[in-house]
Amino acid sequence: MSINEQLPPQPGQNYNYPAPPTPQQPQGRSGLAVAGFILAIIAAPIGFILSLIAIFKTGAGKAKGRGLAVAGVIISLVLMAGGVIVGAVVLNSTYLDPGCTDGKAAIINNASTTPNAATIQKTIDELNAAAAKATHDEVRDAMTTLANDYQKVLDAAKTGSVPPSLLDQVNKDGEKIDSLCTIGG
Repeated sequence: MSINEQLPPQPGQNYNYPAPPTPQQPQGRSGLAVAGFILAIIAAPIGFILSLIAIFKTGAGKAKGRGLAVAGVIISLVLMAGGVIVGAVVLNSTYLDPGCTDGKAAIINNASTTPNAATIQKTIDELNAAAAKATHDEVRDAMTTLANDYQKVLDAAKTGSVPPSLLDQVNKDGEKIDSLCTIGG
């Protein structure tokens, strides 16, 4: 560049100055990032998708909210993984076993009546039916064991003498069913 080109223009000389740069518009926060973050907590799969899209739409100089979008992805992944783990635990537990639901119903429904030979026999029959429906071996065994205990009580009642140890065994085997057929059991 010559020295003349570096000097300011003389009056009357036509020189084009570059236009001043246009001020940048303030960037707003991405609504998609905010929605993704909120939905990550409320509805994790939807929040995950929206947050993932928001990450790409909030790249360099596009819009604010990239941090919210990343947080939305992380939160939704954690919640979805937790849901899968809880679901797997519940599905593999004996809590939802048909033998549990039917067996507990038999015990509860027949416990509210006055015990006599007919109600005890009904409980035995329902416990055996519950054992037949059970999908877990330990539930099937527990229902059968309690049905056998009730049969011993029924037989002992016919003789007029039910030993206390037999009633203790019924309580113990009933507690086993309770622990098998309760969440976390």
